[in-house]
Amino acid sequence: MIRHLALTFILGTSIPGIVVAQTADPDPAQTSGPTKWEICNETSFSLKLAYAEMQGEKPAARGWKSLRSGSCLTTDIDNGRTKFLYAKSSDAHRGGIREWKGNIPLCTSESDFQAQPTIGCALQDLSERDYMPVAADEAVTTLVEIENFGTKASTAGIQRLLQDNGYEISRVDGIAGRRTSRTLRRFLEDNELSTSLSLEEQLDALETAARDIVKTVGLTLCNRSASPVWAAIGMSRKGNWESRGWWKIAADNCKQVYTDTLMTTDLSYFASQEGGQDENGNQQEDRTLRSGAAKPSQFCISESKFSVLGRENCTDNGYRAANFRVVPSDKEGLTVELTDADFAEPSSSGLRQ
Repeated sequence: MIRHLALTFILGTSIPGIVVAQTADPDPAQTSGPTKWEICNETSFSLKLAYAEMQGEKPAARGWKSLRSGSCLTTDIDNGRTKFLYAKSSDAHRGGIREWKGNIPLCTSESDFQAQPTIGCALQDLSERDYMPVAADEAVTTLVEIENFGTKASTAGIQRLLQDNGYEISRVDGIAGRRTSRTLRRFLEDNELSTSLSLEEQLDALETAARDIVKTVGLTLCNRSASPVWAAIGMSRKGNWESRGWWKIAADNCKQVYTDTLMTTDLSYFASQEGGQDENGNQQEDRTLRSGAAKPSQFCISESKFSVLGRENCTDNGYRAANFRVVPSDKEGLTVELTDADFAEPSSSGLRQ
């Protein structure tokens, strides 16, 4: 059995991290004849899985399958075949989407999909994500966090989802103490649910409720201008400054760019408006967001997608400093509408790719 640990994050939701695989003792099932590949979730997150197996000389990817904390999924892929796996946390969780991934680019989509292996992803209206290769003789793949929850993963999952629902859980540790039990009972009562629900039903109810709540927290940017807008955010996380971008927001569209409470976060945002064409058909330069403050908050930005730790010496580190707007921290969530009047004259650089 291989235990795969990941703390990587999809751009726009949290900071990048690492992917580590730790080899455990061989699983006896690997030598007991043909079996189906099994995937286990020993994290505190509800996961979405996409996976692939070889069809001829090319892997065919498909998704998504849901996998609760503390549960395992038996796939339809025979052990003994090379396969590939990509996992991400449910959008019900606050703080961004976590990824468990590798370095093999294969097709994916935001909704359920089944890719044709002989056709390029773009031609199927699919995007790409980096899947981890899984050895042919690996019968069980276990996804973990830095915290080794093991058999306590289900309790850790309940604790995290209670936090995501706004209930006070001081620590996600997987220990089924009285505070966790009392808080879970309060959630069930608040939502008029039976206290006799099974563990699986409790996790499902918590995730469903959290998915509705997470839409109301954090920062949502709405583009009410005439052109597409590219957005970035800067923040202080655990005493460390960081910035990241870009999100493309089409005209008359909104995008949630931060998915946790604003009341405990020093958050700022920046935006660049795509230049349109003048009357002669020439492409105009981008316009940048007016900071709207005498002493704006400065962060580092880059031409292409970026995630930067720190906000000092931007130029020396190959970035550019930009003035961000500070987000008020007196409420859980905020929606900001950006109009043409929010953008200043064209910048010297487009700052969008």
